[in-house]
Amino acid sequence: MTITRSESHSHRSGYSSPAGSPRRCQSEEVVPPPTGGAEETDGNGSDAPHDTTLHHEDNDSHLPHDSADTTGGTSAAITALRLQMKAHNLAAYIIPSEDAHQSEYTSPVDQRRSFISGFTGSAGIAVVTRDVTCMNQVPEGLAALSTDGRYFTQASHELDFNWRLLKQGVEGEPTWQEWSIEQAIQQSLDSGKETRIGIDPRMITYQEIKSFQSLLNDSLSSHPNASVKIVPIRDNLVDAVWNDKPKRVFNPVLQLSEIYTGESTVSKISRLREKYFSKYGSETMVLNALDEIAWLLNLRGSDIEFNPLFYSYLMIQGDKLTLYTDKHDRFKELSEYLESINCQLKGYDEIWTDLRRISSELHERKENLIVTKASTWKMVNCNLAKNFVIVPSPIQEMKEIKNETELEGQRKAQIKDGFALVRYFSWLDYKMNAEHEFITEYDAGLQLLEFRSELDDFKGLSFETISSTGSNGAIIHYAPKPNDCSLVNPNKLYLCDSGSQFLEGTTDTTRTLHFGTPTQEEIDNYTLVLKGQIALAELKFPEGLTGYQIDCIARQYLWSHGLDYAHGTGHGVDSYGPVHSMGVGIGFRAYCNDNTVKAGHLISDEPGYYKPDHYGIRLENMIICKYDEEQEKTFNGKRFLKFETVTKVPYCRRLINIKMLSEKEKEWLNEFHKSIWDLYGGRFRKRTWEAVWLARETSPL
Repeated sequence: MTITRSESHSHRSGYSSPAGSPRRCQSEEVVPPPTGGAEETDGNGSDAPHDTTLHHEDNDSHLPHDSADTTGGTSAAITALRLQMKAHNLAAYIIPSEDAHQSEYTSPVDQRRSFISGFTGSAGIAVVTRDVTCMNQVPEGLAALSTDGRYFTQASHELDFNWRLLKQGVEGEPTWQEWSIEQAIQQSLDSGKETRIGIDPRMITYQEIKSFQSLLNDSLSSHPNASVKIVPIRDNLVDAVWNDKPKRVFNPVLQLSEIYTGESTVSKISRLREKYFSKYGSETMVLNALDEIAWLLNLRGSDIEFNPLFYSYLMIQGDKLTLYTDKHDRFKELSEYLESINCQLKGYDEIWTDLRRISSELHERKENLIVTKASTWKMVNCNLAKNFVIVPSPIQEMKEIKNETELEGQRKAQIKDGFALVRYFSWLDYKMNAEHEFITEYDAGLQLLEFRSELDDFKGLSFETISSTGSNGAIIHYAPKPNDCSLVNPNKLYLCDSGSQFLEGTTDTTRTLHFGTPTQEEIDNYTLVLKGQIALAELKFPEGLTGYQIDCIARQYLWSHGLDYAHGTGHGVDSYGPVHSMGVGIGFRAYCNDNTVKAGHLISDEPGYYKPDHYGIRLENMIICKYDEEQEKTFNGKRFLKFETVTKVPYCRRLINIKMLSEKEKEWLNEFHKSIWDLYGGRFRKRTWEAVWLARETSPL
């Protein structure tokens, strides 16, 4: 699954449990594959503490869907929001995708940007302006949605006439910050008054606000007659106009055994204090990132779909832990465990009063509070004495380097998930070619979920399944809906990006297939993507390089033909945690240059190519970074690293142009496919469709 630094909430297709499967019929010729199984302001400038549509094939193969509301769209919600903005004296209001924990995926209660804009992609920021000079009863203004290249096509279909699409990274297009500042400055000049840009300080990091303020200061230096302020707004204004807003849920929490984690919480805290706290000169740190809290405490939850996390904050004071969360009865069976790690429970919103109190106590002792770069503007505003130090999260760095138990768990998880994917792809091939059955993208995804649900320790999907046929594959994060999707077309490319959550680990695999006769263009472009993936998988490099520096390895063959893709090449993956981990990445985004690639990192290898309105190609494997034992020499004291590919799913033979492959690439493919045949070949009865399909796909080139 692809990622960029700004990703947040997910849109949902309902792939949360097996809820049926496509129609089936028997075959007389081949045995078919079996199935089953600063303080915020109150809006008037005073200080007040906080008390507490997708693209389809251009043919008749897609299903009918509800008519879009072309008369209103998002107009009513935007108008209501502008009335709130007027009451709070705002010229612009920022609506990020993130929740208060800066989560990539968010639960329905936090999907504010989707509600106000209608855009359901997982990354983007909305900005709504109010014309402060307008005296009409219904306020006027503009609205813009900023997102990256993965979502240009999707956003252009989902945004209605109220919205302007700001295309990140496109020359001449402003960023959301630049656009917001430009609008606010112009309104200040037109009105001759100070204008204000508001934002919920829980939903944006302090680092982002500092950058935003710096950009504003630079812009104001060129407009001395303008006056603009960025202000925190205590109450979320989207919540105020969201009448049917979902409720926040607090689901059961489980303890993840050391059989899967390989290290106790006590050991992790000890490492944290020895390596990091001594360096920062303080033993008090606050965490708001849910993945870091879950990893450190060896606890998992289910408060956010696809993510085994639970809503909480964590205060670390030496070896004393305080977990701020609600519905404490869900921890009743964990009371002894919490006591063993010296962790007490407090209410979710008590974090704010404790932040003020603890910061003040530290100030009296002339000590600092450690906050991470994920800390929000509100968290920093609670530190009235400003005795804090912002650091890259040490927890993120620690959890990104997997121990041997976690790495072995990842290998086991890939073997299990690979078996389900082999069953699924062979089943789909059978339905397309032997039974000529009509199957929707959504129903196909349900069948994949059914296969996965039969696996031991399967805990659910790791993200919403991307099951896309033909031109839908060019929408990089396309997600079919039950009554709004296409039929899988055997004469077009089919892209499937999916993953699982197991107790042993988290998986993420993408394959692109064709069930008929692909065009030469499709074959050649698929092969270019494949060559790039193999090149990265085979790379050997010295310690000290970042994912930003090695990203071009996977793009080189596409570049040689004037082609590219608008997403990163790889992202980190947690162990039974979020499928996207921000501690490491391979790509052209700035965050990929923040950290070097290290032994123990688990990363995706996923180049692609997308031809809008025609097809999409993406291939994704999981790779483990480790030391190259064959390379004994060092370069300037640096050891060499290499990757181990752990995904166990074959490539589509129909789409490989053997003439474009080098001998070394063919050797890599043959070894890769042999390992898959050795794993699964004996698990299918002879002459079954699965056995025939697997033998064909894994046969030597």
